[in-house]
Amino acid sequence: MLSQNKTSLIPLSLLLSSALLLSACNELLQLAEQNDSVEASQLDDQLDRLIEINDMAAARGGASVPDISEPMAQLGKKLFFSKALSGDETVACATCHHPALHGADQLSLPVGVNATLPDQLGLSRLAIDMDLPIGRNSPTVFNAALWRQGLFWDGRIERLGSGQISTPDSGQNQADPTAGATLLAAQAKFPVVTESEMLGSHFGLTENDDQVRALLAQRLGEQAAGLATNEWLSHFQQAFGRLDSADNLITFANIALAISDYERSMLFIDSPWQAYLDGDMAALSTAQKRGARLFLATPEGDGAHCVRCHQGPTFTDERFNLVAFPQFGAFTLQADGDVGRETVTFDRADRYRFRTPSLLNVELTAPYGHAGTYGSLEQVLAHYANPQQTVERYFANADYCDLPQFRADADCASLFPDAQRLSMLALDELTAAQQNNFQQNNFQQNNFQQNNGSGRVLRPTRLSSAEIGDLVAFLQALTDPCAAQLDCVAPWIAQDPLDNPDGRMLTARF
Repeated sequence: MLSQNKTSLIPLSLLLSSALLLSACNELLQLAEQNDSVEASQLDDQLDRLIEINDMAAARGGASVPDISEPMAQLGKKLFFSKALSGDETVACATCHHPALHGADQLSLPVGVNATLPDQLGLSRLAIDMDLPIGRNSPTVFNAALWRQGLFWDGRIERLGSGQISTPDSGQNQADPTAGATLLAAQAKFPVVTESEMLGSHFGLTENDDQVRALLAQRLGEQAAGLATNEWLSHFQQAFGRLDSADNLITFANIALAISDYERSMLFIDSPWQAYLDGDMAALSTAQKRGARLFLATPEGDGAHCVRCHQGPTFTDERFNLVAFPQFGAFTLQADGDVGRETVTFDRADRYRFRTPSLLNVELTAPYGHAGTYGSLEQVLAHYANPQQTVERYFANADYCDLPQFRADADCASLFPDAQRLSMLALDELTAAQQNNFQQNNFQQNNFQQNNGSGRVLRPTRLSSAEIGDLVAFLQALTDPCAAQLDCVAPWIAQDPLDNPDGRMLTARF
């Protein structure tokens, strides 16, 4: 009997122990939640001040853009997806800037006209013989309407102080009378006349750029032979609201205008960060709030001060900064590599400077950098913390061969053999600029330092792995969920037969 009682007490003691343990765990959990709530509240107070100090006003009212349903934007969508705007009728604007790929192409370096299968996009788009003559990463067209000062990595499309626009056709600081009213209309003139991007070999190399643009317009207007199916005139008449002839309506200026309206309609800014700015304190996690504080605060305030260059609601100062990301791609076949802004200004002080990218939806637009050399945000932040070490490791480990575009290429290491040497030159340039700043007594304790009129020079900032994690969490809070969802971006994707006036609509395969 005594044995039976003793046996029956065993499960009871275990039950009591389990209950005590569970109670302790619940108390710890409640304490952790309370601590997290206190930390989040303190961060909210800090962020309130930092947002005001750094003028991080809401972007929502910052741009007047067309709606995708408007007739001009609809015409622009059809043109954006038409391969008839390429010389050989094999690529469209959407080839490198597809809405389903977040306005870009997922590649480090665009393939352009040299694809094995023209309609294959994204990581399945392969270059014939791995020939990649386009040397810079395709930036996203999402939120391109928010750019005010210039376009392209080197800023060769640029708004002048007068409000007019300078392009390669006019030369720097000279107004281009045919630029159009917007930066995006001016930009639309150039991929179609670039041999590796859209021109191809159809027109040969005898026509000048304006002649090529005129021939493309004539192709759509039926003044030139080529399209077996052609219903463009009625679509232009509908968009412009008048029954003019093709000669009057289908000009390249009007083509560029329509494409510009379509691109400007791609505004994706309804992110958790935007919701937080609008007053929803629960829109960000505690980790994201820690990352935001790091992003906005100065080193004196224990921050990384990323906002020094990634300013305002668009997260860019639109200037040209020297950060010495790795050199890679076709420009490494040149003596000094890709010298960036210097190709536009011819100013030696602008060597290896590139435009500060916007960080809106940055989570979706990997790989990163002017040549798409970093595959993750963690790699980018590691570079900012220690550029010399990060670049040295990049080449020691052949990290470029881990990029999705090159992973399957057995000869990846031999693609651009001079990339490492040129990357070291860019690092030398960065070191010299940092020393020059120090010698001029302009050094301040922050991660970026003014160097000349173009922009800033990277000053490395110590970042722990936990801080990098928080910064990445914050950057993910800059993503508009719509930009990441195919059904949400569907209105910007051309559909056959509605958006196929010439039978040459890009039907993407991923």
